[in-house]
Amino acid sequence: MPQAGWAGEYLPIADPVCVGAVSDGDLMAYLGQRARVVALHAGVDAQEARLRLGREYMALNGLGKYDRVLLWFEHDLWDQAVLIRVLSLLAGRAPLEGRLFLVPADGRRAFARMPAEELAALEPVPLGALQLEAGAEAWAAFADPDPTALDRLSRRALPLPHLAPALRRHLQDLPWRNDGLALTERLLLRAVADGATDLPGALAALRRADPVFQVTDLIVKEVAQRLSAGPQRLIGRDAPWQLTERGRMVLAGEARHRPPPRFQGGVMVGPDPAWWWDRRAAGVHGAP
Repeated sequence: MPQAGWAGEYLPIADPVCVGAVSDGDLMAYLGQRARVVALHAGVDAQEARLRLGREYMALNGLGKYDRVLLWFEHDLWDQAVLIRVLSLLAGRAPLEGRLFLVPADGRRAFARMPAEELAALEPVPLGALQLEAGAEAWAAFADPDPTALDRLSRRALPLPHLAPALRRHLQDLPWRNDGLALTERLLLRAVADGATDLPGALAALRRADPVFQVTDLIVKEVAQRLSAGPQRLIGRDAPWQLTERGRMVLAGEARHRPPPRFQGGVMVGPDPAWWWDRRAAGVHGAP
C-alpha cells in the first residue's frame, strides 16, 4: 500500500465474523461472546481475545477525527461479514457524513495480490446513508436466529456491490436438505476424496473451488475437526486425511450427515436442524 501511494493510520478489524455465533445487541455483550468464539477458533486466551477485540471496535469511536476514512474490504464472505458488522456500528453517526469511502474490490483478487500500480489507480466510492442502512439491515438479518430475512435480503439488488453473493454463500453453510452437509463441509470432503491428505492441501483445494468464501487455514482446520469427531465421523482422525466409509457414503448421497451443534451466524445448527438450505429451491426453508 505505501508503494501504491496509500498512506495514513491503519485500523485492523480481525474479528472472524463468518465463524461462530454472533448477536445484534449490546456491544459489550457481543465482545464477550466473540472473545469466546475467537479463543476456541484460534487457540488463544479468551481475555487476550477480548482485549484485542475491544481495542479494535472501540477505535471506531474515534473515526470522526479523520478527514477521510477508507474501508478496505474485499468481495469474499470473510470481508463482507466484517463490513456489515462495521457499517452497523457506524450507521447514523453524523460526524462521518461525507468522509466515509469504500475502496472497490474487483471481485476476484485480494488487494494484496494486486500490483502497486493497480492499487494506486483505485477510486474510493463515497458511502452515504443508503449504504450504511443496508449494512445495518444485513447485520441484523445475519445475527437473527431466523435466516429467512437474510435469504430475502440476498435476493435483492443491494447498494453494496459484493454483499448479496456473500450472504448467499453464508446461508449455503446451513445444512443442505439433501445430505445434511454444509457447503464448506462438502467441499472439504471432495478435496479429501480427490487426494488432499493434510491441511495445506485441503486449504488450496477449497480456495480454488470457492471464490466467494476464501477460507483460512483455521476455518479448514475447524471444519476438519468437526467432521472427524464422534463415532459417525466422515474423515479419519489420523494423518494422512482419508474419508471414512461413512464419509464416502455421505459424499455419494447414500447416507445423511447429522451435524453436531454449532452456530452459523445467529442460527443454531444441530443434528435435527430447524433450517435447511434447499438446493432445488435455492434458498432457506424450515425443517419439514
